[in-house]
Amino acid sequence: MKKILNGLNITYRYKKGKRDITILLLHGWGGNLNSFRGIENELIESNYSVITLDFPGFGGSDLPNEDWTLDDYIRVVEELIEIENIRNLCVIAHSFGGRVAIKLCAENPELVQKLVLVDSAGIKPKFSIKKSLKVMYYKFVKKLVKAKIIKKDLSKCGSEDYKAMPNQLKPVFNKIVNTHLDEDSKKIITPTLLIWGKDDKDTPLYMAKKLNKNIKDSAIITLDGGHFAYLNNANKFSLIVKNFLEQS
Repeated sequence: MKKILNGLNITYRYKKGKRDITILLLHGWGGNLNSFRGIENELIESNYSVITLDFPGFGGSDLPNEDWTLDDYIRVVEELIEIENIRNLCVIAHSFGGRVAIKLCAENPELVQKLVLVDSAGIKPKFSIKKSLKVMYYKFVKKLVKAKIIKKDLSKCGSEDYKAMPNQLKPVFNKIVNTHLDEDSKKIITPTLLIWGKDDKDTPLYMAKKLNKNIKDSAIITLDGGHFAYLNNANKFSLIVKNFLEQS
């Protein structure tokens, strides 16, 4: 299905089940509505209603303009919830999707009944001295290049994923990764389960521990693997999630 949400054409899928609970699945940066296909099928078989979308810039959804921030992605989700008249909502969110879910729950305390954050982004990272200096140097050189004081090709800087990203998404990505949600997470009153890969290098385990400290009604479960713990341990992940959703 497609709908205009926050000014863009957004692709999403909505399968209604017999249970009076809807599960919203929010994928990570670079993913799409099929990222959670395994758990989506499991939940549908358990008669939950399940809705998942392509975030703007991914899958079949439109690219956002360069001015977009995290708040614009949240508006997309809020409008989708409103337009489909969703009640009794639970959210499962991975990585970037976790950023959206954290702020969504912080700003709408009564909206979500249960929250599952999987290797979620959003907590301010603890950079090593070496990495901090590297970031500072890059920002300094970038300012000099922008001011035309020096000439330097910065296209080779950054990760392979970043370099492969459409140019229109790069400023959006930069704004989002520099939006830290430590304080927002303290406002969450939703019962929250944190599922984390023990060897996650992208959003390390200390971030889960920080979220656990900030969110009063929360617990951590660690799984083998890295940033995609839900894929590395699909069966176990499904069992854990369904057990959490069925707890009163």
